[in-house]
Amino acid sequence: MPYLMRAEPYDASLGAVRPLFFSDVGFTSEPADSPSNTYFVRRIETPLQVSRSLFDGTAVGGFSETSFGSATLGNDDGALDWLADLDWDGRLVEILYTPKERPTLADFGVLFSGAAEQMVLGDAIEIQLRDLLVLLDVPASRGQFGGTGGIDGTAELKGRDKPWLIGRRRQIEPVLIDAANNVYMVDPLGFSTLLAARDKGVAYPAPVGDYASYAALVAAPLTGDDVATAKAAGLIRLGQEPDGRFTVDAEGVKVSGAWIYRFADLVQHLVTSMTTVTGAGLLDASFTAFNLLQPAVLGYWCDGSSVPKVRDVVDQLADSVGAFWGFGEDRLLSLGRYDGPAMVADFAFGERDIIELTPRSVARRMKSLKLGYRPFGVTFTASDLDQVNVAAADAEAFQAEYRWTAVATDAAAAAASLLATEDEGKTLFDAEADAVTERDRRLVLYAAKRKAFDVTVPLTPGLTVGHTVALTDPRYGLAGGWRGVALEIERNADDENMKLTVLG
Repeated sequence: MPYLMRAEPYDASLGAVRPLFFSDVGFTSEPADSPSNTYFVRRIETPLQVSRSLFDGTAVGGFSETSFGSATLGNDDGALDWLADLDWDGRLVEILYTPKERPTLADFGVLFSGAAEQMVLGDAIEIQLRDLLVLLDVPASRGQFGGTGGIDGTAELKGRDKPWLIGRRRQIEPVLIDAANNVYMVDPLGFSTLLAARDKGVAYPAPVGDYASYAALVAAPLTGDDVATAKAAGLIRLGQEPDGRFTVDAEGVKVSGAWIYRFADLVQHLVTSMTTVTGAGLLDASFTAFNLLQPAVLGYWCDGSSVPKVRDVVDQLADSVGAFWGFGEDRLLSLGRYDGPAMVADFAFGERDIIELTPRSVARRMKSLKLGYRPFGVTFTASDLDQVNVAAADAEAFQAEYRWTAVATDAAAAAASLLATEDEGKTLFDAEADAVTERDRRLVLYAAKRKAFDVTVPLTPGLTVGHTVALTDPRYGLAGGWRGVALEIERNADDENMKLTVLG
């Protein structure tokens, strides 16, 4: 069946991308097509072998899985050796397919749209493929201190990443950037609210003022236990050097004048401010829907001493709310959550469509669950605290990394399954009520008895992970139809089929 490839490697001699078009059997677009009157050179040998996953097997969690694969072009005659002069990494590669024998360009559907990892030259040129999640494998950074003094930090801070804060976090240690004036940085993009400031666990009085800039802040006449802020510059100043560890509870950056704290808003900010992905690369409807689905307050703090990847930060946030996320064939970043199969399937396959159907094992049922919430940026030892002026209950709390919900138990799972698990998880929720809601949601899902199958079906453009699939087959109790969520897809264009792992 016909396959097309569209690629856009970078050509340094042009200072721009060079569009390339290939096919397996030869194809020319029509004058009204885009691109028009274009010959797709007959060079494709292996159109596509690619795998994409939401999660690991039949386990359901919040971590992303990069799709990977390859396509090959015939090059026995060496006519494509010049492709090695182009820069491929991170550049667009798109594979299109149609089952029609005499198609028009409009008949083709997108099987894969992602980025090249690299191009390997040979008689068969291998283009190694990744989805666009590779664009998020970059440092989650606000930049580095220059070490020139003042707001640029001391010489000792030169080259260190600046701290940053999103959402709400408790007991974090802002970075001392000006010891002479007792100035600390929370985030160079600013922060919204200073909820509390403490020295050795003892709270300071409320701030005496908020100033517009670093210069105005250091010029302010502070003494003793005075605390002042320059929230727009992300700074806090003390009237005198603290006696011990200085910590704060704070709410992070504003975007368009509003404090952001919900999962979808935090992801949007991270991706668009710290990677090359722009707002045009987001599926807006999925972000809007997730804000309504999960409006809880989350938070993430980075002190700049070690810098995570953007993708790792999003994964930690996603794990808190049970989200999956990734780029679709439309090249847009979207968000979703596993809540079991939808009532109406996105795709349906009957006995005549199913090439192979194999039951597979599922994770053990869950009997009980508790979740940690309100993580502290730093945990104190007893010697870190002012034992005289810190209440005993506070002293205990300051030494704990997380607070915990009560344990919730599913009686039906406990009675039915002797190997049902007793689980716990750590989240970035700030409020206990939000952690309890998420705990109960997960327990309902994971305590239920579930089925999973590996099923091979014909290549189906548009079908991707996260879609609900309906299967009807006389075996395995599927005669009346059954619905599950596609957790993993392997596409094999040579065999013109796709293998799904479906959980329901």
